[in-house]
Amino acid sequence: MKSLYIRCSEETYKLAHSLAKHEDRSLNKQIIHMIHSLAKEKGIEKLLDTYNEVLDKHLPDTEETKGGLSRLVETRKQETDFQ
Repeated sequence: MKSLYIRCSEETYKLAHSLAKHEDRSLNKQIIHMIHSLAKEKGIEKLLDTYNEVLDKHLPDTEETKGGLSRLVETRKQETDFQ
């Protein structure tokens, strides 16, 4: 599980809470729902699936090898840990 911190104006904060209340969700669940809905609407989920399939096809199949965005995140994290 990852944490996502969002800085926004007071107006945006109130709008987000109003949307969440209207949809009967917590603020956290509402933001996650909106991200997934917009990604689906824009076809980004399909792009991620395709990307993961390509990585899996071209990377060795071992327990140490991870595909998809988790591999990119870990690579980026390793790079920033040493700076």
